[in-house]
Amino acid sequence: MEAFAAQQGVRTTWSNEVARWEQDHTRVVFTAVVLEDSTQSPLKIRGLKVDLSGVSVEDLVYLDEKAIERTRSALEEISDAVAHIGIPGADGCSCMGAKEFWPLYNWPWNKYHELNVDFCGPSKNRALVLHGRGRAGSFRFFGKSPTVLAEILATAMQELKQH
Repeated sequence: MEAFAAQQGVRTTWSNEVARWEQDHTRVVFTAVVLEDSTQSPLKIRGLKVDLSGVSVEDLVYLDEKAIERTRSALEEISDAVAHIGIPGADGCSCMGAKEFWPLYNWPWNKYHELNVDFCGPSKNRALVLHGRGRAGSFRFFGKSPTVLAEILATAMQELKQH
């Protein structure tokens, strides 16, 4: 979706900000978007634009509908693991992620710049850490959970189905 969005002639035909988090000079904005290239009999792609910014780093990640669903499912996997195993950091393991985000697996989507998520830290300093696959910067949001982000992605999917 990122490559499509960057093409000349592609424009946003609909968008809606789904959520925004701001903490300690770090921000993420989740925007449901419909992109259209009218030169290709019109071709439309629906997805989510994730705009990340921090003190010295920025990233822009696009997720098409398949990537949104894959990411939402991975977030539910993290939430289930926390429910069964416990909070990261309690047993010396500092972060918990999902297999969908692991770069060493040979997933077809690992070649794309998508959103990776980790749930890190002991209970009083828990944070959801977002980062674009293949990029150095990470964006930490204290007090946020994988469940909350999964709900945001589900809301975006519902909105996209209507457009």
